[in-house]
Amino acid sequence: MTNEIVNKFIQFSENEQIKHPEWRKGQTIVNCSYVYCYHLVRNLINTKVDCFYEDSKIDTFIKAFKENLKLTEPFVGIFWFYNGLVMFSHAVPLTEGLIYGDAITGVKDHADYWEELSKGQLSFLPESLRQEYFSIPRGRVVYHKDTDKFHILHGSNIKKNDLQQVRKLFCIPKEKSVFEIDTHYCEYTSEEWNSLIS
Repeated sequence: MTNEIVNKFIQFSENEQIKHPEWRKGQTIVNCSYVYCYHLVRNLINTKVDCFYEDSKIDTFIKAFKENLKLTEPFVGIFWFYNGLVMFSHAVPLTEGLIYGDAITGVKDHADYWEELSKGQLSFLPESLRQEYFSIPRGRVVYHKDTDKFHILHGSNIKKNDLQQVRKLFCIPKEKSVFEIDTHYCEYTSEEWNSLIS
């Protein structure tokens, strides 16, 4: 699990380095971490392992990221999915989530968080996809106390293999995960939508 997530992150960083040759390698890695896995590295930013200003710290930063993946408690929150990657997730540890009856969820909703992202991070997307928060597939991770399960709510446009990436990035044990299509996150034509709400 750890290596797969780290490898996806490194590949994402390498691709972005090609698009942004003006960025140093360490700078690219930190910039990409804000988009792909900030909840797993936020405790590394502005510390002695932060590689933003010093490329010599890249290996130390990646090693610390791997350790965080192994030691971290599960997260709840929201995510988007684009071009084979979980992106723009806003995740908080389960113990910091909001309680709604028997459920614990993250602290942000997609619409408001997209507005925050529009101040810079959405530049990782093509211009045509930056306008609306529902422009790319999205979902939410919610914990249900009554069943001790994490529900990964998603639309019909995210493949099961891709959902495994969500599970791993949110540090959810396989045996506690439930993948659940939620019509709220599905893409529909106008006719399909009208038939659903009528």
